[in-house]
Amino acid sequence: MKLLDTIVVIGSFNPSDKFHSQCIRHLRTIDSKKDVFVPFVTILEADLVMKARGYTHDERRISWQALEHEIPTSKLVPNSVSSIRAALKLQEAGMDYFDSLVASLALELEAVVITNDQEIGRVVKTEW
Repeated sequence: MKLLDTIVVIGSFNPSDKFHSQCIRHLRTIDSKKDVFVPFVTILEADLVMKARGYTHDERRISWQALEHEIPTSKLVPNSVSSIRAALKLQEAGMDYFDSLVASLALELEAVVITNDQEIGRVVKTEW
């Protein structure tokens, strides 16, 4: 199983992002590969990042409308209570809140995370 990190979603929104093309390719694997999923927390973090960066409600609405077809509900994976508890240990060790949730979910599911985030890469297998 592979899980897409927030960088894929955020990078796919912005054509001037240096990883935009790569993010689009990763995003398209959701449909083309059966083992690629998106943690729900990735979607939540991406929306918070857009809000923090000053995206308007309309810009956020348009972005999510475009992604509705790329990320079907059947490809979203929620964190279990156990993975949230495990994320606390990662947070105590200094890991970012959302990174810890993605990493703990990947540990629980024995999944690879599609990211270039080195913090996540210290805890689980990653690909980019």
